[in-house]
Amino acid sequence: MMEKVMTPILIGAVTLLGVLVLSYYNFLDSPMNPAGLRPRSLIPPIDAQAPAEVETATFALGCFWGPDALFGSTPGVVRTRVGYAGGTKENPTYHALGGHTETVQMDYDPAKVYYRELLDIFWKNHMPEYQSWSQQYKSVIFYHNEEQRQLAYETKAEREAELNKTLYTEIRPFTKFYLAEEYHQKYRLQHEKELMEEFEAIYPEMSAFIDSTAAARVNGYAAGYGDPSVLQEELSSLGLTEKAGEYLIETFNERKGDRYC
Repeated sequence: MMEKVMTPILIGAVTLLGVLVLSYYNFLDSPMNPAGLRPRSLIPPIDAQAPAEVETATFALGCFWGPDALFGSTPGVVRTRVGYAGGTKENPTYHALGGHTETVQMDYDPAKVYYRELLDIFWKNHMPEYQSWSQQYKSVIFYHNEEQRQLAYETKAEREAELNKTLYTEIRPFTKFYLAEEYHQKYRLQHEKELMEEFEAIYPEMSAFIDSTAAARVNGYAAGYGDPSVLQEELSSLGLTEKAGEYLIETFNERKGDRYC
């Protein structure tokens, strides 16, 4: 008898729970949601559309916070990360580099951006005509294959001819990349509370945050890098609420043209 009574109660409870969950998710996307809340499962469209086939580029431009933002705002770049490369110490840290250099590494879609284009950005956004005063801030191209090696040497010669100066950039085979500490990743974005709160809700795990194309783009735009027309085109795909999107545009306009390391 008890089972006959409990069965409709359980069915009713499950049905009610389903209605409540559906109502909650409908509320999240309704105009009545003043807080702009979003479910954690709602991945930004630009991340959902990330290509499976990518190639990797690894550069050292004297530091890594700025280059992370610079390349992160570049169309065709899928994800970025900063770390250490070129030294001999295993598992280096920021305060114990062991001969490593601050480095930015990126995965990119070769159907949307060519390696030569990434090299052009590399050459034009630091000053390798001056020798670095430390191993930590050297200018280095770490090539991953023969094509990258050839392009590195070709573009270096072109840039030297253009500037009529010797460039002290090293061109070396890639060996190993050590991910830098979490507080270095997407540095500008992590210091924008209004934007970071939204990414923390979507990507509570740091590894997913680092791999996010949306995070790479927003980090770049928040630092003032990128094309304003591309920002407008991509805005709806970044997974931001309307309020956060407006804040990003405002921040971009304030910092446009600024450069930092």
